[in-house]
Amino acid sequence: MYWIYIIGLIFVVIIGITQSYFGYNEYKALGWIFPIVFIGFNIWFLMNGTLEFSISDIFRPFIGLAVLSSFWKKGYEKKQKELRRELDKMKAKDQQRI
Repeated sequence: MYWIYIIGLIFVVIIGITQSYFGYNEYKALGWIFPIVFIGFNIWFLMNGTLEFSISDIFRPFIGLAVLSSFWKKGYEKKQKELRRELDKMKAKDQQRI
């Protein structure tokens, strides 16, 4: 029975890594795939009656979207930081030549 939770955890980790990869490579369109699928599943669960209008069921989709977007943003910021570091190295070498 616990293997279901382990598979779910592995699935969430894979989605987080993939979302971070999309952000790192600046794939904005691909970065929207998981949030749109997540919204679709939440609407489907709401229509089937799995989700109710309780506090946790209302805030859980917003928290999930925030987490997905933060994974993408973290990858994007990491790439920008590396680019800035590389540009600083290039500028330093240009300064030395002068």
